[in-house]
Amino acid sequence: MSKKEAETFIIWGRHWHGYVWIKNDIQKRDELIAHVNTDLNPIGFKLGRGWQTYDPVIRRKGRPSSYKQIAEWAHGQDNKGRELAQLFLNWATDTKTTLKDLPIQLLDLAIITHLAEVGRGYSSALSDELYPWLEKIVAGEKTWGNYNDFSPSLKSAEDMRQEWEE
Repeated sequence: MSKKEAETFIIWGRHWHGYVWIKNDIQKRDELIAHVNTDLNPIGFKLGRGWQTYDPVIRRKGRPSSYKQIAEWAHGQDNKGRELAQLFLNWATDTKTTLKDLPIQLLDLAIITHLAEVGRGYSSALSDELYPWLEKIVAGEKTWGNYNDFSPSLKSAEDMRQEWEE
């Protein structure tokens, strides 16, 4: 069911983007949060809004995770997390690996990238940036430390600095 799980997160993210980010429909936002959380709460996660009412935020145990935290954890695992990168790619692209197969940190990454970042408008970054970066980790050409290769991971100041430096 995994590819289907990834696709479901993407659909929820696109709904968020259309109804909340673009249309600022607070009623739809609250309906979507309630709907999504019926599936996320049993696995220990929660969708909510950030300090900006249109910003989707994923929380685990009350606090949002950061890309840096997830990347440092993965890089510290066996083989610098290459198998973890492959496991994540398997979840996103095949039908055998499911959410239940992912360690909690990769589950966090899956929900953040496929739901919240899509909700922020970064749906093309999955196939254009995230999957190629993970494939390069598997091949040993990149590391988890290169998480800023996935542009949604950039904080606002970092993003602005990159645009001015190019």
